[in-house]
Amino acid sequence: MNPVFGDLAPPERQAMLEKLAVTLERNARWAAQEGDDALGTAMLSVGAAILSVAGDLATTDAVLAEDVATRALGLITTFHCRHPQYPLGPMLH
Repeated sequence: MNPVFGDLAPPERQAMLEKLAVTLERNARWAAQEGDDALGTAMLSVGAAILSVAGDLATTDAVLAEDVATRALGLITTFHCRHPQYPLGPMLH
């Protein structure tokens, strides 16, 4: 487990997961606009799933929460490799 992520309090881990989820959902809409339906569908599904479990995951299993965050970052990276014209950074809410 990354010491920085592991040192976060559960509410901070939850906030990080939620920011990643909202970013995935935003990028999914952009992917759909670009006709990248498979990536868009994957990002939308993963983002919705993360939002539904972020609170529980952040408080009960920090290692799994980090793994989920890492995989979300992988999807975000794939999106930006395929569509570099879109801005980087999390969707803040």
